[in-house]
Parts: sequence; C-alpha cells; structure tokens
Amino acid sequence: MLVSVEWLRENLKDVKTIEVKYELDGLPHIPTARLLHWKSILHPLKRDFAPREIISEVLSKLGISNDDTIILYSDLGNRYAFYAYWLLKAYGHEDVRILDGGIYKWLKEGFELEDEVKEFEKSLYVAKDPDWSNRIYVWELLSKLGKVKIIDTRSEEEYFGKITSPPEHPCENTQVSGHIPTAINIPWIKMFNEDYTLRKSEELKEIFQFGEEEEIVVYCRTGARASVVWYVLRELLGFKKVRLYDGSWSEYGNMVGVPIER
Repeated sequence: MLVSVEWLRENLKDVKTIEVKYELDGLPHIPTARLLHWKSILHPLKRDFAPREIISEVLSKLGISNDDTIILYSDLGNRYAFYAYWLLKAYGHEDVRILDGGIYKWLKEGFELEDEVKEFEKSLYVAKDPDWSNRIYVWELLSKLGKVKIIDTRSEEEYFGKITSPPEHPCENTQVSGHIPTAINIPWIKMFNEDYTLRKSEELKEIFQFGEEEEIVVYCRTGARASVVWYVLRELLGFKKVRLYDGSWSEYGNMVGVPIER
C-alpha cells in the first residue's frame, strides 16, 4: 500500500504511475507518469464523485487496466494521492499504492524528471459498482453526533474558526467558521515527516488514543486532507471502523441550522 521513491525508481517499467494534479501547471513529473486532474474523477453536474462509467473512461484514456499496479502521488502534501486512493478502492481496484513522500521526496533525492506529456495507448478499464462503506453522508453524521469519534483534520486556525478557508485555497470560504460538535482537532500534517513521508507506525499510534473497534469519522474542507488520516487509521494502523465525511466543512459550514462549535 506504500512504496518508497527508491522502489518506484527501480520498478517504473512494471507499474502504472499516476500524478494526481490539483492544477495542470505544466511542471515536470516523474518519468512514465500519467497526469490525472483531480476534478476528472468528480461528477460533471453535482457535488459528488464521477459515476463508474466516467471513472472507467478516465482510466482507460490513461492506459490503465484492471490488473495493473497503480502508484499514486501528488503535490500539495501528497493529499490528492490519498484522496484518489480512497476513491479507487471504492471502485474496486485491487492493487493501488501510495508513493511515500510524493513528488517532494522524489525531488529531494534528486531523481530524474520529464517534461513531455505523453499519449498512452487506450485500454479497456471497467470500474466496479462503488462500495461506499468507507463513506458517511451528512444526514447520517448528524444522527450520530455524540455517538462516534469525529476527527477534524484541518489546521487549528480553521478548527477554532479563526479562518474560513485554508491559506492555499483563499477563495473557497464557507458562510460560517468553526467545527462539528464533539470533533477533536488532529491536523493532517501531523501524519508526516518534514519530507512528507509518513511517520513510523509507532509514532502515529501515539497520536490516536482510540480503541480499534470504535467508530471514527474524519473530515476536513473537501475530504482530501482527511483522506490522509483515513489512510493512516484504516490502512496502516488497522482501525476497522473509519469513514470519510467527504462533504466536510465546505458542505457543513454552508448548511442552515446545523450545530457548530468554535
């Protein structure tokens, strides 16, 4: 589920590497990487994820097959790699992994990059019907307030209501600030070392003082940062009941009548 930059460099020809881009900025990328704009996996008309037909078409255009080993990385702290991981798992891809440290670690090691955006031979990818068991919607979350552990993975400034959007997205403000009642603040950035590799499991366990059978919900602004914490809890530390509230604060902070704390 997690590979080092050294491993990827040695195995580039045997895997399909995807850079999940927040912006198509034209910056150099890891050799052989396919470029995937994160909005291409979203629904074209409503705030939701793309249906299986669109997911199938997007991955087919990238030359991805159902039995490929997919390695994901991104910029912005590698957050969109984890977001795409969560989604691809929901759509049933078996072998999908995260590049530990993402593009930052690759650059730090001085490994080669390429500028050319290549065309790949189209494949026939068939996504499965999505399994949303790792997802929670707002109406269910509201019915569970006080009954589940809720983790707000945003910055302290966002959690305490001092700002209504993160610094990297200043134009995406919500109507109100604060956090969901009973939520505790564990910023997503605490999962990483300075080079954006994930901290050791022993260190991560110290952050989360929960029982493995407790029901846990994670959220942030749109779900990307929270997907990092979901991955750490579910995939690395073995917590069994962790769900992502991908509606997150961009939904909750714009709703009328819901309870809010600061």
